[in-house]
Amino acid sequence: MPVDQKKDAKQRIFDTALSLFAQKGYAGVGIREIAKKADVNISMINYYYGGKAGILKEIINQCYDKYYTAILSIGEKNTPLEERVRLLTHNLVTFFRKHTELAIVAFSVIPVEIPEIIDLRIKWIERNREATNRWFSYLGLDTKNEAQMCVMRSFLTSIVFGFFESKYCCDGVAQAPAMPIHMQEHLKHDDHAVPLDEAFFDKYAEILGNVYLYGVTSIGKKHKTKGK
Repeated sequence: MPVDQKKDAKQRIFDTALSLFAQKGYAGVGIREIAKKADVNISMINYYYGGKAGILKEIINQCYDKYYTAILSIGEKNTPLEERVRLLTHNLVTFFRKHTELAIVAFSVIPVEIPEIIDLRIKWIERNREATNRWFSYLGLDTKNEAQMCVMRSFLTSIVFGFFESKYCCDGVAQAPAMPIHMQEHLKHDDHAVPLDEAFFDKYAEILGNVYLYGVTSIGKKHKTKGK
């Protein structure tokens, strides 16, 4: 088989599994369904990924690589704090907008019966903990304060992820072939039913940046005051 066809088959398997996992959940998708929709033999899935769990590992690796690149690509030490926060919110919105399905699967699917999947997620988090702690220190936060960190580590990510996860669900319902009338009426009044353009997402990131910047700054100031 030509190299181009091999690459195409591998990518088809990945893309197909990603969409199915996002729509049905990891447990709700079988390897035969993936193979059928990707138009490949089951043996090819085993060859490229070692099975369904191998595809999930690749999804997690790609997602966390893109995610940490987004949240850590926020300028240098001499970049003004406000500009760095603006970059952070913009990068996060862009990441979740471009990679919604990737994030839904990597962040939401937690197959506790597969320890290596849990270990993989933990490794990614631990690998980037020092860099993220350095960022929170720039904001004036106490990284040893567990309560502060529990709130701040997931604050922006949870808000943006929640928005795009909800939008993904609404888009899916809207595209359903036989959507009930009461759901049609509901979606007409849903925020996600309105077409969202570049201007909307720029404004969304700006507002989110204001909330994050001034909210976090107030916590940081309190921490510095106590330390004096």
